[in-house]
Amino acid sequence: MTAALQKWLSVTLLSLVLPSLLAFAVLADLFGMRVSGRDLSLDIYTRLAPFAAETALAEQMVFVDIDEESLATYGQWPWPRQYMAVLLQNIGLQEPAAIGFDVLFSEDDRFNAPAIEALGGLETGSLTDVLPDGDGLFGEMLSYTPSIVAFSLTSSEGANEAYLPASVSVIGEANMPLLAADNLLSPVPKLQTAPGSGFVSLALERDSIVRHVPMLARLGTGSEARLVPSISLEMLRVAQGARGHILKISEDTGTANNQLRTGRVILNLDEFGRLPLHHGYSDRFTTISARDVFEGRNLERLQNAFVLVGASAAGLKDIHSTNLEAAIPGGLIHLQALHQMLSGHTLRSSQLTIFAEILAAFVASVLLSIIILTISVKLSALLVVIAGAGFAYADFWLFVEHQIVTNAAMSLTQLAFASLTLLLYRALREEANRRQLRGAFGQYLSPDMVKEIEQSGQSPELGGVTTPISVMFMDVRGFTTLSETLSSQPQTLTKIINIILDESTKVIMAHGGTLDKYIGDAIMAFWNAPVPQHDHARRAVDAAIALEAHLPHINHILRPHLPEELADHQIRIGIGIATGEVVVGNFGSQSRLSYSVVGDTVNLAARLEPFGKQTGLALAFSHATATDASHEDVIAINAIPIRGRVEAEIVHSYCPLSPETRTLHDQMVALFTTPSDSLSSNFAPLRQQLAETPDYPASLLAYYDEQFRSFASN
Repeated sequence: MTAALQKWLSVTLLSLVLPSLLAFAVLADLFGMRVSGRDLSLDIYTRLAPFAAETALAEQMVFVDIDEESLATYGQWPWPRQYMAVLLQNIGLQEPAAIGFDVLFSEDDRFNAPAIEALGGLETGSLTDVLPDGDGLFGEMLSYTPSIVAFSLTSSEGANEAYLPASVSVIGEANMPLLAADNLLSPVPKLQTAPGSGFVSLALERDSIVRHVPMLARLGTGSEARLVPSISLEMLRVAQGARGHILKISEDTGTANNQLRTGRVILNLDEFGRLPLHHGYSDRFTTISARDVFEGRNLERLQNAFVLVGASAAGLKDIHSTNLEAAIPGGLIHLQALHQMLSGHTLRSSQLTIFAEILAAFVASVLLSIIILTISVKLSALLVVIAGAGFAYADFWLFVEHQIVTNAAMSLTQLAFASLTLLLYRALREEANRRQLRGAFGQYLSPDMVKEIEQSGQSPELGGVTTPISVMFMDVRGFTTLSETLSSQPQTLTKIINIILDESTKVIMAHGGTLDKYIGDAIMAFWNAPVPQHDHARRAVDAAIALEAHLPHINHILRPHLPEELADHQIRIGIGIATGEVVVGNFGSQSRLSYSVVGDTVNLAARLEPFGKQTGLALAFSHATATDASHEDVIAINAIPIRGRVEAEIVHSYCPLSPETRTLHDQMVALFTTPSDSLSSNFAPLRQQLAETPDYPASLLAYYDEQFRSFASN
């Protein structure tokens, strides 16, 4: 199997496995992530964009508050029912659209004649003609007004018969997991005169935050079970004069949502028969104290309004939390639901929506995974952020523009978990590659070059490749004599060698060289591998010049370590550099490999290194090196035969000369590189001129003397 195919298979498997596992976990609803994720998403959407419909409609939502001030004026709760009759009468005279009571009247008035007679030990019937029938008065007023009384769902047996003036018809199989109860806490018989009756029970969620209001509940079990409406739904029905409610199950709606019709209003309910609430701040509604209603103040605000009588007094324990406000009366939550219904603003969420977002998150996770596994970690992280932001914006846009409640928290978690896991995998894998790279090249490349290889994102070719390089051999002159002198002091000799090699290596690496090996007191290095360097010849020449210039510093460091008899010893070096094509890669055995170069260019550099002993110039460059380096102070010396080569090699060296001296020197080189009969007659005058120039090395002049004698003897 090829490396490319293996990489493709690994990328495909990694990019599919993790997103698939996450999608399965979401579909299986492990740890309740679907519900909790959707709730969290709804909380975030609501905080970012609280519900704010038309101001006029919000002002029609009126909360008559049984507050602390009202209790202080009219006594503790429950008030006499005749008080409630007066309260309802004052509200009814303003001709509101509907009047709901978020208060239970499941017990007889405690201020009626029989109750007081029993309390005072009076004769039965003695107060019947004296005290008014509060329940009767209140019941009569309920019958005259568009009122809706409340009942509560309970598991215990209710004292009163269920009062359900409106029916709920069902189209389809009514198998929804609705809020259920065996019995109801209904109003007392005398109050079962109101046009509407609905439950006020709120299905509290795991964190006690009200995000949904049940619109329907199931009363009883089996074939006798029936559906009952909420108080907000009944207020909507009574205000329209509708007879009942019609529930259409999602399989029959064609919209994947359960739909409930009350009069002219159609609602979308979730799979639990609830209305998802898009909360707005409750101060947009009108609130009137019950005391003001009793005393006839601000009643004009009740005209054509949807009035709900409830309590904010702490002792009545009807305070709840929403995802927007920490504590509001339950009555305001029912008004919130009613306000949404009348605004035509019903949030939607269905099994189809859930499946679509899981699929979208899966596809996005797969695509991101493939990208993460094929591009750099930094760019991948940026794409993950962009993709996450795009997902979040799309979900928020669907909520604001189309009232679709998506599970952004779940989708983003799915996306983030898959992406971050693979990013971590990539980061760990790249770190392992970097460690491997540092292990492979850290000993013979400068840290900057190793970093350059890491940042390139591509490993260098390690398997034998042909490439042009410049290779250097550096040797310490006279080291044999030094080592013989220090033969009895091996530790001192080792220290001296290490100092020389360490200082020389620093210079080579500072010029981008690759350290090949140490050969006793010699160093082999090369340029243009493993990192490409278009100016490798110039780098090698500059490194050689810098090494020669660094010798005084090396000698200064060595001085404290030399024995007294070698106190004035100065080390010198010889350097040979050649440029040409070689094979570069790993060489050695299966148990031990070395990154190195082989080829004729390497041999040429090794043979050039001793040439400086003849000229007195420490550096010797091949003709190709000098040509490619284009250094102004590199001069040609002579064409010399190289063992194993047919043609002679023109050797160059570093020797700064004045323009006049350089001209004379070039003439001297021409005499020897193109020998003719004129050499004998022209050498002496030219030599005399060079001998008179102060900047021409005497050792180089001596070299040409030797070359001339050799020519003359032949």
